[in-house]
Amino acid sequence: MTYAISDIHGCYDKYTEMLQTINFSSEDTLYILGDMIDRGPDGFKIMLDAAQRPNVVGLMGNHEAMAIEALAGLMQAAERGDDVPLYAEEADAVELWFYNGGGVSLTDFLGLQEDQIRIVWEYMNNMPLYREVSAGDRQFVLVHGGLGSFDETRPLDHYTPHEILWHRPAPDTVYYANKYTVFGHTPVQLLGTENANAAIYHRGKAIDIDCGCVFPNGRLGCLCLDTMEEFYV
Repeated sequence: MTYAISDIHGCYDKYTEMLQTINFSSEDTLYILGDMIDRGPDGFKIMLDAAQRPNVVGLMGNHEAMAIEALAGLMQAAERGDDVPLYAEEADAVELWFYNGGGVSLTDFLGLQEDQIRIVWEYMNNMPLYREVSAGDRQFVLVHGGLGSFDETRPLDHYTPHEILWHRPAPDTVYYANKYTVFGHTPVQLLGTENANAAIYHRGKAIDIDCGCVFPNGRLGCLCLDTMEEFYV
């Protein structure tokens, strides 16, 4: 089976419970549509686990993109030595990351062993922006945030990272006519009062699977692409 989850945001216990809930095995494939890290305490623990599973594919989220910029600057500053402060662009990247919940992830990152840091750093820097997947008799486009400035004739590799990572579709957004677009980034609770129970949001072939896992009224949602069955933790 092929599954998709998104926006785990450091909730390692919910992540492992979901793997148990879906009876995830070496015969299955799991796509994580970005934002494994930040806000919750164990984002890099999740990423380390995913990086060591050949059948777990992590897509880039806006939080991974922020972390890459911030951590690169911090590591470069460390190499320069204590007498050289962060350059302005490096400081701005760290400030943006921390503003969006990255402080707890930095603590998590610094607690990794040296070989673990290499694993997650390489994994994070090689995350794709999108994947096209066939499951059952359906075609899927998997992205983190959506497709900004959408045009059905526009090739996926012509979208900018910002259009994929930061876009928040309106509740009435329509994407492809003949394939499903699955995304996260925007908690379903923001798409209408009918989603107050944190359920995966469907509108035609647009599907939001960010159920606000890290928030008090949220859950971790998982969609089986083969059957369209939904699972929650």
